[in-house]
Amino acid sequence: MNRRFRTRFVQYGIALCGVTLIAAMTPLGPTLRAQEPRTRQVGNVPREVSLEAVAVFNAPATRRVRGNYTMSERDTVRGDVVVLNGRAQIGGIITGQLFVVNGDATLQSTGRIDRALTVIGGSFESPDRPNVGGEIRVWSARLHYTEQADTLIADVDRPMFGRWTSWARDDANTSEREFFLTTAHTYNRVEGLPIYLGPRARVRNGDTGVEADLFGIFRTSGSVNWVPANRGYRVRLELRQGRRGGFFVGGRLFDEVDPIEQWQLSDHEIGISSFVVTRDYRDYWQRHGAEAYAGVFGPAKSELRFSLSSERWRSRTAQNVQSLFFHDIGWRANPLVDEGGMQVATVTGNLDTRNRPDDPRSGWLLHGELERGDGAIGVFGPTTVGVRAPVAGDVTYMRALVDVRRYNRLGPHAQFNARAVVGGWLSGDALPLERRFALSGIDALPGFGFRQMLGSTDTGACATGTNDNYRTLGRPAQCERMMLFQGEFKRDFSFDVGRHSTFTERKWWLDGFKAEGQWVLFSNTGRGWMVGTPLADVRYRSNEFPSIQTWRADVGGGFDFSNFGVYVAQAVSDRSLSPHFYVRLGRRF
Repeated sequence: MNRRFRTRFVQYGIALCGVTLIAAMTPLGPTLRAQEPRTRQVGNVPREVSLEAVAVFNAPATRRVRGNYTMSERDTVRGDVVVLNGRAQIGGIITGQLFVVNGDATLQSTGRIDRALTVIGGSFESPDRPNVGGEIRVWSARLHYTEQADTLIADVDRPMFGRWTSWARDDANTSEREFFLTTAHTYNRVEGLPIYLGPRARVRNGDTGVEADLFGIFRTSGSVNWVPANRGYRVRLELRQGRRGGFFVGGRLFDEVDPIEQWQLSDHEIGISSFVVTRDYRDYWQRHGAEAYAGVFGPAKSELRFSLSSERWRSRTAQNVQSLFFHDIGWRANPLVDEGGMQVATVTGNLDTRNRPDDPRSGWLLHGELERGDGAIGVFGPTTVGVRAPVAGDVTYMRALVDVRRYNRLGPHAQFNARAVVGGWLSGDALPLERRFALSGIDALPGFGFRQMLGSTDTGACATGTNDNYRTLGRPAQCERMMLFQGEFKRDFSFDVGRHSTFTERKWWLDGFKAEGQWVLFSNTGRGWMVGTPLADVRYRSNEFPSIQTWRADVGGGFDFSNFGVYVAQAVSDRSLSPHFYVRLGRRF
């Protein structure tokens, strides 16, 4: 075996591991069964569903049942019901939702569930037309959890290759020690598939818990060599007081590659797009330093966190990462960023009142962050012509980002959802390149191509000059402020052609076709701009606001099948552009 063949063999081996891991992280699409008239999912239980199940179990108003549960046709339960490790036979009425965790469920002809039905780690049987007001979800995979006193904690960080755990437990205290081999972030053109390896320990005494991580990071990009560029680490120690509310303090040491603008596409969409079609819609930079943090948390997944860190920022370059298709076109260059030492103070807040994180029909999702950076930049990343005139030395800035989403149920089968994202420079010096913004592509404005430069000045990424020069730089995000508004109307639909599909653990056949999902109509509008001396349509004074006529806007529609969606979008602010057809591996927002 010559050296060239060995190198290619190793590279394709890494690529095969990458797609296996990405596939393991992504729930498979729904498959139908004769006894399951709605949706049955195979594969791992999604993280959000696991968290939802334990949240409903832990809620004070929930009726909890351990073991088998039989409900006669004359019984009525007002509220939610969770059956843990048993079979549920429902002949009466449940006015809330029903969760069956690690057990089977049977809905009799007299039974009725006013909201959703979720079965994890079992099967579901019912008449041809089950009387369920909401969605029916069934996963064959079991829910892995730990139990502390009368509270469940979802084990949502299970490793992919294996896990070795020792337990020591009594009625009041628990301890857990684990050795993890799992992935960090997702497959991308800078790291390949980054792998975390190391121990994790958790100890709880009453309402007080302590967690500690000691992870080494190995990056599989390019050649598999034990060199500094392929190595990193994350060390974390955190103390948390309280269960449904309380406070936490902690600290961490890190040497990690971080994405720029994580608020857009999800990790699994980025990973699959990178591995399959050689399209990475994120940029990346290196962060090395230490951080201390503290905060409070409460109901509705609310959290307020303050952190203070000392970091060194560096650029990363795109590597010869393997992909399945279109690898001959090459990867987009990873833009160079500003390099130097920085002290960063951040305040972050979150609130989630959605009825279901995986398929929200009502509620709010809010995220906000305020960041102040102070330090010295010695090397400035390149930009297009006239974007800035950098001077090496001390830099102080303040920026903010707010992402607000509202989900509104208009009826049993219709909803209207809205989203507003506002962020940018507040005061101080110009924002470093790794803290800037861009609005384009399939998440923000799908009617426009990813950082597609239109004319000599661009309001999506604040690019100037020629498109060739912008492409050479890797199409960096250069806007210091941005606004994005999105709205969508969704309505449920289903159609059934022929007989149902049948799925069992041993065999599968198809006698017809049935699908359930939502058709979607949407519109988006937004733009970005820089702050300073006015320049065409891309830079405005700090107290000025771009004219609404300069904003980009698009409209579109498509079909949403929960974990898969097909859409078409047309730019309306620039009629010369052709419609864009695209696929999403998740909901729009």
